[in-house]
Amino acid sequence: MDIDKFKNTIQDCNLNFLMGSGLSVPYFSTLGNIEVLLTELERNQTLNGDEKTIIRASILGKYFKSVISKNPQIIDETITDVTRDDVLANYRNFLVYLNTIVLKRKSTILNKQVNIFTTNIDVFFEKALENSQLEYNDGFYGRFNPIFNLTNFKNSLFKKSLHYDNTSEIPVFNLLKVHGSLTWESNKDNIIYSALRAIDSVQTKFDAVESDLIDFGTSATIDNYFTTEVKRKTNSPTYADFLEEYKKFAVVNPTKEKFQDTTLNLQYYELLRLFSNELEKENTILIVFGFSMADEHIREIITRAANSNPTLTIKIFAYNNDAKLEIEANLKKGSATIRYNNIEVLETDDSAKNFDFKTFNEEFLHAILNKID
Repeated sequence: MDIDKFKNTIQDCNLNFLMGSGLSVPYFSTLGNIEVLLTELERNQTLNGDEKTIIRASILGKYFKSVISKNPQIIDETITDVTRDDVLANYRNFLVYLNTIVLKRKSTILNKQVNIFTTNIDVFFEKALENSQLEYNDGFYGRFNPIFNLTNFKNSLFKKSLHYDNTSEIPVFNLLKVHGSLTWESNKDNIIYSALRAIDSVQTKFDAVESDLIDFGTSATIDNYFTTEVKRKTNSPTYADFLEEYKKFAVVNPTKEKFQDTTLNLQYYELLRLFSNELEKENTILIVFGFSMADEHIREIITRAANSNPTLTIKIFAYNNDAKLEIEANLKKGSATIRYNNIEVLETDDSAKNFDFKTFNEEFLHAILNKID
């Protein structure tokens, strides 16, 4: 890995990151086959309504238990959790290293903003940003009733010294959560800030139905597993109660169909449009980490931008060689040949080592920072 070349690119380009669920491992498990199962369920024509309700509650129940329900512990510092603290430290180091790199960049033409696009709905980024006391925009404006709006992004921040009025721009992170967030709540035509309040009420409904849910592994499919298991179940109001309460989460459902709510749909596509616009800018770099490129909407935006913008550089960091092969296979789905050869999938120089979040921070960002210093 040519750190000197990366150092020059980061100092001279508009900075964009696309971060996926790999960042929050091992505190959260990855989605596994949940998206595939929910998509299969939506398209299934043989199951009746009651059976689909039980299966959908089982799939979303596993997603709730393994990902959503653990978010309050991220912000509760009275709880001891070594795994959480390790993951949070990785987020913090990523942000602190990047903040220093941007602060020290030599270009006077480029602003000191970093766009972080993420499909994660958890609150690790927000917690790490606040703990590090770094400046960021998350799209909300207001103190008592914060409302989400895309116009709240892209605000530069300048500081004046107290005595001599010297003015300097300070780094600002734009946190753009393209799949929504557990801190979002739909309220008529607006997205409002919810501060995780929906989790408690959904937890109550989940507790009532958990023992009746179908357990499943990563090899399960709707046809070969759920259609057999669901015959042993009897539908009850607790399944529908859980699913109805679950709708309070203003997040992308892990299916190909994504949002069903009109307001959320609009924000989702507006965020993707903003992502696309950023990639069309001259001299731009997109660094991808913890993301398999399986999401067809985002993948299409990336490959289209790569073919239309020869000044765009895209670097995708793979966890290991198997992940690299998977990413390369996903990039080939439904897209033409990348004409400018400006997408590169990277793994560590040490083939025996996995490229986890900690390794990314130390062998990439911290190494660049050392070169700058």
